[in-house]
Amino acid sequence: MMNSPTASSLAPIERKWRIAALVLLPVALAALAFLEPGSLPAWFPFATSCGAITGLPCIFCGTTRGLHHLLHGEFGRALYYNWLAFPILAGSLGLIGLNGLELGLGRNFLARVPRPHFARAHWSALAVGFVLLWCFQVYLAVSQHKTELLNPRGPLYSLIVR
Repeated sequence: MMNSPTASSLAPIERKWRIAALVLLPVALAALAFLEPGSLPAWFPFATSCGAITGLPCIFCGTTRGLHHLLHGEFGRALYYNWLAFPILAGSLGLIGLNGLELGLGRNFLARVPRPHFARAHWSALAVGFVLLWCFQVYLAVSQHKTELLNPRGPLYSLIVR
């Protein structure tokens, strides 16, 4: 009984991570809300999407634009670009709330949540799930003619789109 209060209280390093999350997540969401997704400077070293490389959209292609529109209250456009914007925003807001609550009360609420242990079959099922999700994203992009997520010069584009 004596170990339970100290086991669930926040350690100093955990407190620093909570503070960092409470600063960085709202800053990232504000940047997504106020900056246009296509306004990256020319010197930015990364391609804007893996669709620009492969020709087909990845699982997260369009999520930045989806989050931008979702933060502006344009639910239909957010859904058009990528439906994953909804659970990502909900998870971010939940994480901000949880971190604020943990800092305010000085307790680690996730310490008592059991950690899942994955066997090889679990990892395989997770990989198959990601491949199926990618196939679904490609299907949506091709069937709805989302040209902003497709690259006709990509190597996989000519195999799928005819």
